[in-house]
Amino acid sequence: MSRRYGLAFVRNLAQAGLGLLGLGMSVLLVAAATLVVPYLPAARAGKRLADLGRRLAGRWGGVPIPVEQRPGPPVPRRRADGWYVYENELYRSPRLPAYLMEITWRGEDRALLREWVWLHLTPFVGGLGTLVPPVLAGAGVGLGALGLTGGTAPVVGSPPLALALPVGLALVALGFAVAPLTLRLHALWSRLLLQPAERSWWHRSRLAGWTTRRSSAAWHGAGLVGLGAAAFGGFLLNLVTLLGAWTALSPQVSELTRTLVTRYRRYVHTWAGVTIPEPYRPFPTLPRPEEDGRYRVGRTLHADRSSAIRAQAWEWTFTDPAFWRDQLWMATNPLLGALGLVPAALISLGLFGLVGQPIWWAPWAVPLGLFSGEWVTPWYLWYGVTYLSPDLGGIPGWTSALLGLAMAGVGVLLAPALLRLRLRYDRLLLAPTRSAELALRVRRLTETRADAVDTQAAELRRIERDLHDGAQARLIAVGLSLAGVERLIEEDPSAAQAMVAQARYASATALTELRDLVRGIHPPVLAERGLPDALRAVALDSPVPVRVTGELPGRLDAPVESAAYFCVLEALANASRHGGASTVEIDIAHTGTVLRITVVDDGRGGADPARGTGLRGVRRRLGAFDGVLTVHSPVGGPTLVTVEIPCPRPG
Repeated sequence: MSRRYGLAFVRNLAQAGLGLLGLGMSVLLVAAATLVVPYLPAARAGKRLADLGRRLAGRWGGVPIPVEQRPGPPVPRRRADGWYVYENELYRSPRLPAYLMEITWRGEDRALLREWVWLHLTPFVGGLGTLVPPVLAGAGVGLGALGLTGGTAPVVGSPPLALALPVGLALVALGFAVAPLTLRLHALWSRLLLQPAERSWWHRSRLAGWTTRRSSAAWHGAGLVGLGAAAFGGFLLNLVTLLGAWTALSPQVSELTRTLVTRYRRYVHTWAGVTIPEPYRPFPTLPRPEEDGRYRVGRTLHADRSSAIRAQAWEWTFTDPAFWRDQLWMATNPLLGALGLVPAALISLGLFGLVGQPIWWAPWAVPLGLFSGEWVTPWYLWYGVTYLSPDLGGIPGWTSALLGLAMAGVGVLLAPALLRLRLRYDRLLLAPTRSAELALRVRRLTETRADAVDTQAAELRRIERDLHDGAQARLIAVGLSLAGVERLIEEDPSAAQAMVAQARYASATALTELRDLVRGIHPPVLAERGLPDALRAVALDSPVPVRVTGELPGRLDAPVESAAYFCVLEALANASRHGGASTVEIDIAHTGTVLRITVVDDGRGGADPARGTGLRGVRRRLGAFDGVLTVHSPVGGPTLVTVEIPCPRPG
């Protein structure tokens, strides 16, 4: 029995130390998220601390906490030429793409925010109980020593010296006695925050979603500030190369800064759901030799191809208005950086101040006040406040908790507005101008028109090949059989009858092939019953169980229905052939301006449009309608394919 209480007492001390370590880790995570580069090591360490907290809650507190199982981070794919692919960019080494993929993977972890809150608040809320046993035992030891030495009572109201020893022993015994209870309370607190979201009433409430969205806006804003600071460093590097007359390095440096801005655009889309298109002009066609063997770039002739390409890159870089808009954004975005950090700073300082009284005041200020009679302010910022305005020194220290709550609330309320302000500024300088949008539109129309012509030509060749190799050959065989019947009908009726049977079989086969061919061009069920019923008919014939939900208020244009139909067929084929899915769900909806179809399967994931021709063909087919194909397929699944086609609402 005494061993149990002794172990519980020591474990309380260990949990208190772990809480302080977690507090430091939570602050480090915020700083690392702002700087971006050291974020991943800090996130790994924070995850290990949270997992340790789950294990100790089960072993020491008797409260098991299940862990949400997730497949490991994805691994960058190595191409046949030795390069690694990540988000349409090539890397020589797998380290950087693996680093970026793991950052994205950890950002998608639903337990990330809950684990950070647990690390940050445990010393102030759930971890306070672990301080009760050592505080009681420490006070008891002090009173016992006072009784044994016969010293003077430290404060008015202290127990008589004759009772100091027994009261001290009672406090020590009480500290050991409550140790198992405080351990269990700490484990219950850990389970409240670290259990899977679907088991927590808080995460099922509307308040949780509201708080999560606004706090996410605060941290995402801080992360964008860090990315903007990195871009500002790229601007300084660009400025040094230009002022230092190192113009030969300018295209390479500008390519680096353009990569930083492109990365910023991607994180804006990931964190804020805002898409900022790239306004850059396409790289011109590489120069070809003239009749005299020299290469022309503008009005300059170059003797060798490499110098011509460098001159072309220089001209392409510095004549693009988007380059100068990028430089202006990189130079000025730190002006909004301070505003972007305000919500995260208010939330961090506010929560720290909200619970600063018990964590910083109770463990040392209470014993100090009891023994010395000198009480200090409970809030760590109150010293600065009273120094700036001595008139506020008379305000009770316990109001610091209310002030901390107000600061955190202000940070949560300001976060979305300040994030929107930053995004408006980003769109102002980083989004394409009106002329650039028209140029992009013309370029896209040119590409999609060429793709549509190529697709149509390939489709005509396929139909011609299928007719030539299938139905045409069958019909020729029918004609030959009928000619033989004419010759044998009087001489050998039995042979003629056999040839008639062969002709009947050949004609039936030709009819079947013609029906299959027509179904591949435009399925009759699609023409007769519309897109939802046609997809339900496909679901009935699919080897994988498919559930189709959603309806359309009317019929769409035939080309739109056909494009959407064959896109879904390709997604179903990938789910059954390559994904190993056991179930597939298809949802059809129309937002008023866009037809949106989602296909979700529970397969192994890992689908990449860059690796197969099927999804690339779907994108080409959708490009003719300005449609968009989005594939989200992490390794381990599930796979989500979204097809969006702009079209008027069917009536």
